[in-house]
Amino acid sequence: MSNPLIHVQDLTKLYVNDEVTTPALQGVSFVIHPGEFVSIMGPSGSGKSTLMHILGFLDTFTSGSYSFNGTDVKGLGDVALAKMRLNEVGFVFQAFNLLQKSTVLENVLLPTTYTEHTQQERLRLAKDAIESVSMTHRMNHYSSQLSGGEKQRVAIARALVNNPSIVYADEPTGNLDSKTGEKVLELLADLNDAGHTIVMVTHEAEAAEYSKRILRFKDGFLQSDSSNGHQRRGGYSK
Repeated sequence: MSNPLIHVQDLTKLYVNDEVTTPALQGVSFVIHPGEFVSIMGPSGSGKSTLMHILGFLDTFTSGSYSFNGTDVKGLGDVALAKMRLNEVGFVFQAFNLLQKSTVLENVLLPTTYTEHTQQERLRLAKDAIESVSMTHRMNHYSSQLSGGEKQRVAIARALVNNPSIVYADEPTGNLDSKTGEKVLELLADLNDAGHTIVMVTHEAEAAEYSKRILRFKDGFLQSDSSNGHQRRGGYSK
């Protein structure tokens, strides 16, 4: 088996406010290998969103260790972390977070702005990413003209444009109806089949069934880590 892409050991996150300490993560340990599709599940307040923010270099942890592709994250400064966010990870959010007055192409191009690619290379990467989510026919439309499902497809293309090592999807079907949500989950499963590593936060058991492995959290603890031997493809309902 390949070396882990993510390796967390005894990870703890504490929030301190007015001398009140609230544990968000308590001694969490697991590994994720390249090519996996992992769901992180748990009720509100279980620590799943905090964990994703830490894994995506958006938040720090209190104690323990986090290694990404062999690099000790705790030893990285702000500039190095920003570079990791740009080059190594892609994010897909529940609210899409698209620029409404920009076209599909302009939205997908955005993460390439700070790379060393030429304009021609940036355009090629963006068009390839848009094609990978079957949105080429809408490339010059403004995001305000798109349906919810189309917006999420564009958001996924934007997450893929810099060819990241991993894509984090935070409740990607939360703002979608059942049929549209199913299509987005199918797309994520297809991208995983094509070799992309995906970690998805979801509170929906049926959505998690599209992944190949499920981490379940409660009160900051990792309660279970199980393989999904019956990966679902189709039939999702909210």
